[in-house]
Amino acid sequence: MSYIVDYTEKAKNGTLKLVIGREKEQRRVMHILLRDTKNNPMLLGPTGIGKTSIVEGFAKALAENRVPPKLQGRKLVGVDIATMMIDSKTQAEYEEHLKEAFQQIQAAGDQMILYINDLGFLARTPNGNPEIPKFLKPKVLDGGIKCVVEAELNAFKQYIEQDPDLMSCLQTMYVEEPTPAETTDILRGVGKRLAEKYKIQIDDEIVQNAVSMAGRYVKSRLFPEKAIDLLDEAATGLMMDLDEKKTTDTVLNKQHVANIISAWTGIPMDKVDAEDKKRLIDLENFLGRRVIGQPEAISVISGAVRRMKSGLQDPNRPLGTFLFIGTTGVGKTELAKALSEFMFDDETALLRLDMSEYMEKVSVQRLLGPPPGTPGFEQGGVLTEAVRLRPYQVVLFDEMEKAHSEILNLMLQLLDEGRLTDGKGLTVDFRNTVVIMTSNLGANLPRYQRMEFLRKNLRPEFLARIDDIIPFHGLA
Repeated sequence: MSYIVDYTEKAKNGTLKLVIGREKEQRRVMHILLRDTKNNPMLLGPTGIGKTSIVEGFAKALAENRVPPKLQGRKLVGVDIATMMIDSKTQAEYEEHLKEAFQQIQAAGDQMILYINDLGFLARTPNGNPEIPKFLKPKVLDGGIKCVVEAELNAFKQYIEQDPDLMSCLQTMYVEEPTPAETTDILRGVGKRLAEKYKIQIDDEIVQNAVSMAGRYVKSRLFPEKAIDLLDEAATGLMMDLDEKKTTDTVLNKQHVANIISAWTGIPMDKVDAEDKKRLIDLENFLGRRVIGQPEAISVISGAVRRMKSGLQDPNRPLGTFLFIGTTGVGKTELAKALSEFMFDDETALLRLDMSEYMEKVSVQRLLGPPPGTPGFEQGGVLTEAVRLRPYQVVLFDEMEKAHSEILNLMLQLLDEGRLTDGKGLTVDFRNTVVIMTSNLGANLPRYQRMEFLRKNLRPEFLARIDDIIPFHGLA
C-alpha cells in the first residue's frame, strides 16, 4: 500500500480547500526552494495562522504551472502518517513504512517535493528524544529529498532548533498573522466557495462583518482561521435552517454571524444591540440591588463600564482595571460578582485569587505554570490556564498588597500589554478580562490622605496602569 499523497493532483481535482491571498508567502516558498543552500523552507507559526493554506496555494501554483521554470513539472507530495500509524502494529513496522515512503520519494529525484505538515510531530520519538528519524535526516542533508515543512514554535524549539545539522539545511520562514484587511481578501474567496457549496448568498458586507466580529470577540485565536471558521459555521447554520424549512431567505446576515459568536463566547449578542443600551442606562440600579451602601463605588464602576462598551478603552489592555480600596465586608467581592453577571451574564465568570497565598517569589510559577520538565507542567498556571480556557471573565486579585514583588512585576505586563506568557511558552490573552484588585491600604484614612498613602506603598508605574481607584466606605 502506498502512503504517498499527491497534493498537486488534489489541487488539479479541486479537492483542496484553497483560500485566496498569501501570494507573497507562496513566492517566498518558491524563492527558498530555488536557492543553492538551505533550500528547504520551514514555515513557523502558531495553529490557525495559515501555514497549511500557504503550502496548498503553492501546490495549486505547481498544478497550474504558475511557478518559475525550474519548479515546473514537479509534484508536492506528503506521507499519510495517520493511516500509516493505524496500519502499523509496532513502532518498528511504522518506521519501516515511513522508510519505504521516503525511499519512494527519493527515487523520484527532483520531480517530487516532500511536504511535512508537522515536523515537530515527526521528530518526536516514543521516548521523547528530540531525534529526527535517522532514515529521513540524511536524505534531507545530502539533498536527496527536498522538502517544505511546517512546525509550531514550541515543537521547533524543543525538537528541531537543537539539531544544528538539520537547521543547516532548513530555511526558517516565520508566518505572520494577516491583517484584518488581508483576512478580508482571504475570506472573500472562502465566502464565494461557501456560497456555491451551500447555495446561499454571502455579500461582501457579511464578509467584512465576520472579520470584524472575529477580531473583536475571538481574541484567543488567530486570523485567518477564526474568521474562516466563523463564516463557515454561520453559513452552515443558514443551510440547516433552509433544509429544515425554518426560513426561505438564502441571504446570510449579521444575525447569523452574531449567533455563532454568542455560541463560541457565551456572550449574548444583545449586549451590542439596543437592549444593551437599555441595560447600560439601568446599570446603577442593577448593581445597587446587589451591593448596599456604596453609591460612589457603583457610580464610578458604572461610568467605567459605559466607557468599555463604547470602545474607548485601549484595545491592547484589559477591558478595565480597577483597585477597590476598603475594609473587609464592605462589598468589594460582591461588586465584582455583580459586574461578572452584568458583563458576561454569569456571576461565576469570576476568577478569585487570594494574594495572601502568593507572598513568596516561587508563587509566580503557580500563576503561570511551571516550566517544561517540572511537576505540574501539564496542568498549567492557576491564572493563565483559567483565562486561556475562559477568556471572558473578571479576574479578582484579593489583598493585592500582600503579593510578592515579582507578582507585581507580572501585573505590570498584564495591565500594560493585555497578555502573559505561561510556563509552556504560550501567550494568554487578557484583553477580554476585567481586572479588579482589592486592598485595605489606607482604607480608614480620609480621602485627601488616601492617595498619598497609596503612592508611598505602591509603585507609581503600577498606579499609573489602573483605570480607577474606587473607595468603599465602612457600613454603619
